[in-house]
Amino acid sequence: MPSLRYTPPPPLAQFVQCFWYWDGIPAGTHTHERLMPNGEAAVIFNLRDDPIRIYHSDDISRFDTHGHAVVSGARTNYFVIDTAEQERVVGIEFNPGGAFPFFRAPIDEMENASIALDDLWRTRAAELRERMLSAASIAAMFRILEQDLLAQLARPLEWHPAVAYALHHVCRAPHIATVAALTEKIGLSPRRFIELFRQQVGLTPKAFCRVRRFQQALNTVHGARQVDWAQVALDCGYYDQPHFIHDFQSFSGMTPSAYLAAATPHLNHVPIV
Repeated sequence: MPSLRYTPPPPLAQFVQCFWYWDGIPAGTHTHERLMPNGEAAVIFNLRDDPIRIYHSDDISRFDTHGHAVVSGARTNYFVIDTAEQERVVGIEFNPGGAFPFFRAPIDEMENASIALDDLWRTRAAELRERMLSAASIAAMFRILEQDLLAQLARPLEWHPAVAYALHHVCRAPHIATVAALTEKIGLSPRRFIELFRQQVGLTPKAFCRVRRFQQALNTVHGARQVDWAQVALDCGYYDQPHFIHDFQSFSGMTPSAYLAAATPHLNHVPIV
């Protein structure tokens, strides 16, 4: 079976969206893929011998290497990966704001960054990978990840109430959420709220609202054959269609119509030929 996903039970479920496993190079002729930003952090382990490469979005002849495991922080920009390196990988996809209890380093320092997991978890990263390589099954790999996260918590599994409130409302309705409206409800100064939110989510509230609205737009058009772009812009809370196109391009590096033409079954993966 080439891919599997596992959603852990509480208490991890609120912070970890899933553990996932992929085996097999994606079908097709493209060698690279751009990954769209979603405001969520992730950890990826390459179970093959090659180190992980993250390519420069403006020049895919250039890349940075990150060993056999990498942390991808919450992002507002896309990045590029090599499809050949996806032959056997396992990962942790955190919910929005879900990564901070598992790292001692400030989560906002990982914004729009890919960091070798060895730099953050030291020898634990390599030991964890070796245990997964020795596991008898994919399900056993997931159990190893689940148990390790619970055993190695850096912080309690809870958000500040203001951050929890904001995450709930932005994720539920990114097209209507605004920082001003959120601040009005939580009883903190805008400066204090922004500080707390960024420390636990990795992005400012404004940036997170924008990227989640972008994700809402992707979900709206993904798989569609014909799209009324003006209506999409309106439904997703943009002022007008030019504002929507500008935001879309700033996050993805491509126009909405170009995304639709190149879209794969995976919402946030777009081939680069």
